[in-house]
Amino acid sequence: MSRIMVAALLWAAGAVGAAGRASAQDEPRRVSLDEALALFGRHNLELRIARAEAAGAAARARQAAAYPNPVAGVTHETLSGDGRGYDETYLTLAQEIRWPWENAARGRAAEAARQVAAHRAAADSLRLAFEMKAAFIEAAGAESLREGLERATNLVREALEDATRRAAEGDLSGYALRRLRVERARYEADLSAAAMALRAARRRLGALLLPDSALEIAPTGLPAADPPDPGAAAPSPANPVPALAAAGAALDAARADEQAVRRGRLPAPTAIGGYKTQSDGLTGAFLGLSLPLPLFDRRGAAASEAAAASARAEAHLALVRRQAENDIRLAYEAHRAARERARLFAGELLAEPEALLGVARVAYAEGEMTLVELLDAVDAYRAARVTTVQARRDLWNTFFDLERAAGGLPPGQGGNR
Repeated sequence: MSRIMVAALLWAAGAVGAAGRASAQDEPRRVSLDEALALFGRHNLELRIARAEAAGAAARARQAAAYPNPVAGVTHETLSGDGRGYDETYLTLAQEIRWPWENAARGRAAEAARQVAAHRAAADSLRLAFEMKAAFIEAAGAESLREGLERATNLVREALEDATRRAAEGDLSGYALRRLRVERARYEADLSAAAMALRAARRRLGALLLPDSALEIAPTGLPAADPPDPGAAAPSPANPVPALAAAGAALDAARADEQAVRRGRLPAPTAIGGYKTQSDGLTGAFLGLSLPLPLFDRRGAAASEAAAASARAEAHLALVRRQAENDIRLAYEAHRAARERARLFAGELLAEPEALLGVARVAYAEGEMTLVELLDAVDAYRAARVTTVQARRDLWNTFFDLERAAGGLPPGQGGNR
């Protein structure tokens, strides 16, 4: 048996064994984008943390606005002297009475703080959802690239097998055979790297969707259709962008807190009531009122601090609004550019990259294409596949980034995903 036949048999046996091992392995769980979003909403740990932090902040806000508790007390006095004894017992209840205007300001500050927590949780959810969508598209793109590279590598393998036979028959130079071996080694290395990148992308997606398991999760594929067109103009930050809404609520909270501090400069009285019993049999109720004297602490520094906090919150709102406008504009421009590239590649330059490989295979088998031309065709197919996948990936990633920047696209511009 010739060395060529032995090599062919070994290659076939290895291919069959690899196929058997691949079929024996568990296939990754495949999910659509909607299914991925549902899993993300139920299981993502960072999202749980963001929700818990929002709930804690809302609870702290409610606690800060709580009315002071009454203070109950018991006092017993025993007196003696000259052989006589006497005692008194007091049951007391004291309640600080906040002025209505101060209490109303504290309530407004608490409600605004609760809204800040809710908007920040929404901003975190939007950011994390964008990261999940980007991971979904990355995994789908990695799988498409690996499949294309596998097709190209298979053709190079077939060409090397045929070249080995031709070289043994003296129909091909040793240089051409060595050149093809180098090319196959390059494709095999790239295919191995693409397979590793695919597994890493699937594991990243799995960690976002099912953090309690080590499963690989694979997307059903890159979306075949284009994302909704956001329109001829960038969305306005007047939409409920969570970061902008949070900054606005923070300004409301700071102003309400400043009001509460300024109105709290008038000391709050404390009402005292109780019941007194004496050992001589006399009993009765008593009432009292206490009022702090603002001699040493006049709350002036606290009022100045609250005013500074309001000024800071106002400047922060202006900064966040400007950042939101820039973020939306840049995301919109990036998406328009990605949409134009995808339309150009799909409509004119790279409409059917798969056809390149099919034509090259047939032409080389019929002797109408040289080995060098075949390698050029395979490399052209590979470049076309990479460019096409990257264009689709960039198209969807920039769309999701525009959603993130705009806080979700309004109904007239594509709607939320």
